[in-house]
Amino acid sequence: MERLFLTSKHQNDFVLFAALLAILFSNGTLLAQENLATRLGYDADARLLIIHADDLGVSHSENIASFEAIEHGSVNSASVMMPTPWVLEVAEYAKAHPDTHDFGLHLVLTSEWKNYRWGPVSSTDEVSSLLGDHGYFLADCSTSIDIVEAEAELRAQIDRAYAMGLVPTHLDSHMGCLFQTPELMELYLKMGQNYRLPVLVTADFPADLLQKYEVKAVLADALTIMPDEYAKGVGAYYSDAIRNLKPGVSTLLIHTAYDNEEMKGMNIDHPDWGNEWRQKDFDFFTSEACRNLLKAEKVELVTWRQIKEAYYPVND
Repeated sequence: MERLFLTSKHQNDFVLFAALLAILFSNGTLLAQENLATRLGYDADARLLIIHADDLGVSHSENIASFEAIEHGSVNSASVMMPTPWVLEVAEYAKAHPDTHDFGLHLVLTSEWKNYRWGPVSSTDEVSSLLGDHGYFLADCSTSIDIVEAEAELRAQIDRAYAMGLVPTHLDSHMGCLFQTPELMELYLKMGQNYRLPVLVTADFPADLLQKYEVKAVLADALTIMPDEYAKGVGAYYSDAIRNLKPGVSTLLIHTAYDNEEMKGMNIDHPDWGNEWRQKDFDFFTSEACRNLLKAEKVELVTWRQIKEAYYPVND
């Protein structure tokens, strides 16, 4: 068993996320899952895709670009960071589009930007192990946080979403912090079970935990562009990712925002996943080329809302 965690404040969400899903708990034991594609009404070998925008709530630019990409592009899902300053805008949008939005919660235990920070939803005196200087979340994922305090904060974030009228369709983890240790992974799955929400997992997750929490909605793949791939061009990476999708349900984890002054200030000294990067994600996933490629490859877009309704029907 390997345990991985961030050691530099300049790491971002999916450096850890991709590494953990690729090698964490690589013991060869897989849980027999029902075919998610057939559960959603597709052929067993169908290639299904969720195009998922992370980090809603961090800025007005992030929000409006993501809304635009959902309404007029190929993005069909997103996740929201409840401790962030612009989350009310997302909640209002979700309430105005109750039957079409597909917003999950990007559960947050860190605040990684240089001069742009946020703290917990909980009272700071109740979650002190999660905090660094000035009451903000730590800049990096930590394995020394108190698991009871982490649970209290995650519950506070989920409860705040419902209190704002934002009914989440799923859960995932900002910077992969909940994928560091078995204890945190178990907490993550526990939140899904307690709140009757699907969680973002692949078959690389520990089989014993998937069995314990009766997780059946397991994705075929979770893909995201990394800095070395970004340097070669976003169009090439995303086009290859779409062409090479596995059968089943996969997700492309992206970030959509405008390259404007707001984002430049937020992303200072942090070019990876920064303002230019997010604009390029937006440009690709609102392009005609992306739409045409999805059609040519016979890739069907599905949502977390569909998965939630399949496994957690309202009247169940």
